Amino acid sequence: MQVMVLFIGTKGKMMCGSHGENPQLLPTSKTNEVSIPKKYERVEGGSNGHYGQCVEAAIAGDGKKELSAPFEISGPLTESLLIANLSIRGIDVRKEKKRGNVDKYFEYPGKDVKMLWDAENMKVTNLDEVNQIVKRDYRTDW
Repeated sequence: MQVMVLFIGTKGKMMCGSHGENPQLLPTSKTNEVSIPKKYERVEGGSNGHYGQCVEAAIAGDGKKELSAPFEISGPLTESLLIANLSIRGIDVRKEKKRGNVDKYFEYPGKDVKMLWDAENMKVTNLDEVNQIVKRDYRTDW
């Protein structure tokens, strides 16, 4: 699967592949007209290079190989993205309620709630229903 990213700005459009590979202005004829110096070093091999770095670092051992995306940066970034997914899933959490003569009525407690994340304890503090998505309580004997 090939990934394509499209940026639409006030001065034009730009596209690139995964991890910013092969950036091009649109229309592509504009790419040759503009020369912008690279600000950051690129990982050789694109996305495969990132995976290779990870494997090499694991083989070398903790702290023995420099990475382009060290865990000190990648870990909190990944956590914030997963929290965003959690908030999206939290909207769909529903509770069954009785209301007058209606047999089933559902309430969505996560709707319009700003979830508060406790990173140290790995849980949402103000909407307990979504914590089952973070960590499940498994049946005994498993």
